[in-house]
Amino acid sequence: MDKLPTRSPELKIVTRLMQSVALWPYDYDRHLPGWLRSRYHLSTALNVLYYLVWLFINLHILVLHVKTILDRLDSFQDLFLILVTTFIYCVMVPVSLYCQLYYDKNVELIQMSMLLFRKRSAAGIIYIKFEPTKQFVFKMFKMWMIGCMFGTMHWAIYPILQREKILPFQIWYPFDVHRSPLYELAFLGQVLGQYQVGMVFGLAGSLLMMHIFMVCGQFDILFCSLANVYNTAMINSGGYKLKLATARIMYKSSERRPNLYYFNEVHEENLSDAPKTKTKEIAALPQKHNYLPKLSNELATALDDCIDHHSVLIKFCHKMEECYHPFIMMKLGQIVVQLCLLVYMTTSQDDLTLMKLMNICEYLMLTMTELFLLCYLGQTMKVQSMKVGDALMMSPWYECGAAFRKRAQLIQINSIHPVRLTAMKLNDLDFETYYMVLKASFSYYTLLKKLQQ
Repeated sequence: MDKLPTRSPELKIVTRLMQSVALWPYDYDRHLPGWLRSRYHLSTALNVLYYLVWLFINLHILVLHVKTILDRLDSFQDLFLILVTTFIYCVMVPVSLYCQLYYDKNVELIQMSMLLFRKRSAAGIIYIKFEPTKQFVFKMFKMWMIGCMFGTMHWAIYPILQREKILPFQIWYPFDVHRSPLYELAFLGQVLGQYQVGMVFGLAGSLLMMHIFMVCGQFDILFCSLANVYNTAMINSGGYKLKLATARIMYKSSERRPNLYYFNEVHEENLSDAPKTKTKEIAALPQKHNYLPKLSNELATALDDCIDHHSVLIKFCHKMEECYHPFIMMKLGQIVVQLCLLVYMTTSQDDLTLMKLMNICEYLMLTMTELFLLCYLGQTMKVQSMKVGDALMMSPWYECGAAFRKRAQLIQINSIHPVRLTAMKLNDLDFETYYMVLKASFSYYTLLKKLQQ
């Protein structure tokens, strides 16, 4: 059942958090007696039961919100918080179901990143490591999850601080919630519901962001390998020490260095201990193409390695698109409706209390931050994929022969069309979509205002 390799402590934390709210299945077989393991589908049955528990927590809060709205239609102005939370709990059902259905594709992405992503760029006068990227990604993951959990769980603090039997959400219940133990049960249900909201939306979004950050770091490694491809060939040949030392001096003295790297962590290579790649013998070329034959085999080997790396990244991005395009559509739809509701409820209320104003600002900040991060990362991944040709042109390609140039054409062709993330194959996830979502939210807001009038 548990298909994920958990050698990485960071991945183990993410996996356990996803399993804690039934977004991913857990392998219960490891805790069962030997004679019960892999029999009667017990692990699957326990996962289904655990998922139904969280689904019940979600649905019972959603039903109570809907009942509250129906009872208070005459005082519509007071339903701001209830309307927003009702919509959030509605969206949470398909998002949690999506995480279950697309678990295998997420596992495939994680396994691919662990097995095929490079730990560093090819040998050259400089190199880039992948470890700082992973550290940055997990730091961002922790910050995002802390923000999401604080935004959803701080509601539970107010009743405790006030020492009164009030609930975080003032919704209808079929019993008197001010009596013990009914109050404690209702309070626990709402706290678990808010915990689920923070975990589901935080984890589903942060997993996509982590994948994008990772692939951007891998593009940095590819750029460094392409820009250093001639130096890599000289290192693999075992000679050209004077030329390599001269290239390093020229790099250090260069005042204008194109900033291709998203994670700008460049290290100086120790040329005496630089890793080498076994050179392959390439097929002989016709006489008319046999120009600039120096380092022909080494250059072809170094560039073939870059082509393989580029192909892995393109394949990974396509798999990520197949995995996340339904989720992106759900998130954009949620953000459009949520922004529309927030602005409408703000402008429709005559007497905004300080508490309601704080609620509005909090929801707006979280919603706008998530929208910007999604669109920013989609735009960044697209731009990174289009820099591949620029990185290759930074190498002294004009000193290379026909075998290198044919391979260079292949890289240029593969980088013509940028990799992209879409919302159900309809819209690219980029800054244009960011403006489109804001315009759509405002359009629906003006429609609601006209209907109100």
